[in-house]
Amino acid sequence: MSEVLYNERLQRVNDALALNEPDHVPIAPQWMSFPFHYAGYTMAEVNYDVEKAQDAIRKYLNHFQPDITDHYAKLFIGQFPMLEKYGVKWLQWAGQKNSIVPDDSIFQFVEKEYMTEDEYPELLGDQSGFVLRKYLTRTTTLFEPFESTDFPSMIGYAMPPGALQFMNPDIAEAFETLGDIGRDMLMYYYQLGEFCKELEEMGFPLQVVATTVTAYDYLSDFLRGTIGLSMDLMEQPENVHRAVEAFYPGTLKGALIQTKFAKGRFVFIPLHKGMDGFLSDTQYKKYYWDTLLRLVNDLIENGLTPWIYTEGPYDSRVECLMDVPKGKTWIHFETADMKRVKKLLGDVACLSGGISSTMLMYGSKEEVISKTKENVDILAPGGGYIFDLGDTMENCKPELVEVMFDTVRQYGKYK
Repeated sequence: MSEVLYNERLQRVNDALALNEPDHVPIAPQWMSFPFHYAGYTMAEVNYDVEKAQDAIRKYLNHFQPDITDHYAKLFIGQFPMLEKYGVKWLQWAGQKNSIVPDDSIFQFVEKEYMTEDEYPELLGDQSGFVLRKYLTRTTTLFEPFESTDFPSMIGYAMPPGALQFMNPDIAEAFETLGDIGRDMLMYYYQLGEFCKELEEMGFPLQVVATTVTAYDYLSDFLRGTIGLSMDLMEQPENVHRAVEAFYPGTLKGALIQTKFAKGRFVFIPLHKGMDGFLSDTQYKKYYWDTLLRLVNDLIENGLTPWIYTEGPYDSRVECLMDVPKGKTWIHFETADMKRVKKLLGDVACLSGGISSTMLMYGSKEEVISKTKENVDILAPGGGYIFDLGDTMENCKPELVEVMFDTVRQYGKYK
């Protein structure tokens, strides 16, 4: 029975991705913390207990029966002990000592200017050295002793005396800790792989195989920050452009590396800084869209399906999205004119989103039915549609989530 359900769900999703009409609209809302709360756990609990996270996901899937699913790795669940060993400063989470994050919330990214405005020449001249001596030393405690290391000086005859720098006991301890983290991650991925097999045996195709970001978001999220990079666009645009070009190969390679450790076909690409108003149309095309389109095309050439996940209002970018290869991508919208989106992209990409989760927090049963049907009426005709909220099911009421699922299954029938 599970194998039959698996094949039915996979065919349903594949039909939608190919811009065809399946038997009914596939349903795959992003769940985030919802399964864990539904099962009676806090995020602080599951963050450090993978077995509880697995139990919660099983209960969610068995009850709500979505057509595709995620696992827990995208939320860093189970990875936090390793992140503690790193001493990361760019993330806070529930259950962490002195964390700003409440016990029932998902992690919080800490954006800062981890690279100063005058450090572009150093970054562009020696990206690996900059990451080791500047980025990692500023964003973790583990790498702080590496600030003074000098690997280029160890070429040839200078190699033997170059080893003297490793007499620093903090560096020696850091190397040992890195080995421990590597072994921990190997076991983590083994456990994750076994759970993914279990989910498939339960009848649920897996969704995300890898996550990456655009080269511009890489520079903004991890190094310069939103405000810092916005200033750089005005004051040193060529350095921004050179950095974006330099980071592009890593955005692709990072995704391809992840595909070796997980199953699925979708590469999740959240678009953090590309929304309306963050960049002018000219800036968007030069600094953002150019490398994003390359990333999409290169992932497709590697047999993967880009899941372009727009965040914030995205009406002014829809025309650019028309350039993606037809029938090869999944494009999600948080906020946009979905009638216009369907008109311009309906024969280009599989679509989803455009409906807020607030109806599942504060709405009535009748409101959920009405809004769900409205979304289906706009996006379902002709196929190429997967039902998903514009955001996620964070803090949603289970009884209203069930109404949403039932409405999509009944109202979203094609045959």
